[in-house]
Amino acid sequence: MKSNILITLVLASTLSACANIPDKLAVEKTTRLIPFDSAKAEKEANIGNSARWGGVIAKVTNNAKDSMLEVVNFPLTSSARPKQQDETLGRFRVYFTGLLDPVIYKVGRSITAVGTISAPEDGKIGEHEYQYPVLKAEYVHLWKNIQKVDVNVINSGYWNSPMYWNQPRPYYQRPIIIRKSHSPQKQSTSVKKSSSH
Repeated sequence: MKSNILITLVLASTLSACANIPDKLAVEKTTRLIPFDSAKAEKEANIGNSARWGGVIAKVTNNAKDSMLEVVNFPLTSSARPKQQDETLGRFRVYFTGLLDPVIYKVGRSITAVGTISAPEDGKIGEHEYQYPVLKAEYVHLWKNIQKVDVNVINSGYWNSPMYWNQPRPYYQRPIIIRKSHSPQKQSTSVKKSSSH
């Protein structure tokens, strides 16, 4: 019974934590955020407006005064975390004043950025001509890698023996064994723009 209550409390706190947007990505309730698909479709109509986009890093370029992330767009969850799917609406570029170290901001990591929409830029994905929506970021949030957790009930012959069942117990419940994956857990990181142009 106690273990059921503990599991329920852990799940409840985990779910409530998931619904919170990191402080650095939060905006005023009155701020109108332009969705990625609108910025892509309307081209220059949304320049200067605020946006919060996220996705998976496809490329990192460090320039003399800023860093550029090319990001595969994915929709955001209620906590502003990108939700990876089999399809995407496209790619965008994030410019951040300062260094985003490619050892930390690796290709394949999930990020969410908040900032101002800038003029779109022409480029290529491989040999394919592509016009990138551009976000001048005030903050870039690097998300932790999600660890997969397997919850398995382990069956033991001892549970089926008379020796186990004849012992007095307040209730009969088999223990739940949790095994974590062996992938290293990364810290989430937020960076703040050091100066603006």
